[in-house]
Amino acid sequence: MSSTTSLKLSESLKATIAEVAAQAGKSAHALMVDTLQEAMDNAVLRQQFYTQAEAAYQDTLQTNLCYDMADVHAYIRERAKGANPTMPRPQAFDPAKPLARP
Repeated sequence: MSSTTSLKLSESLKATIAEVAAQAGKSAHALMVDTLQEAMDNAVLRQQFYTQAEAAYQDTLQTNLCYDMADVHAYIRERAKGANPTMPRPQAFDPAKPLARP
């Protein structure tokens, strides 16, 4: 179900929308709807990323496990070559605390 929403746009923005829409072979309305949808899709993905990152950070704080980036990159490069390298060893995020094994 769709509903009508009114936006106040400057004349210059309206002109830009009309020009871009014409070049894309779309109506100004279609261009605005597509643009808003894309912006909202990106905003949702960004929020999901932040939520996942915070959860990962909280997990790191709880387990105290982290990995050296150089070791991880080397592991990935070897896997990409088809090798079967040893997984990197976890390190303490906070050296003053013990590692919690999952």
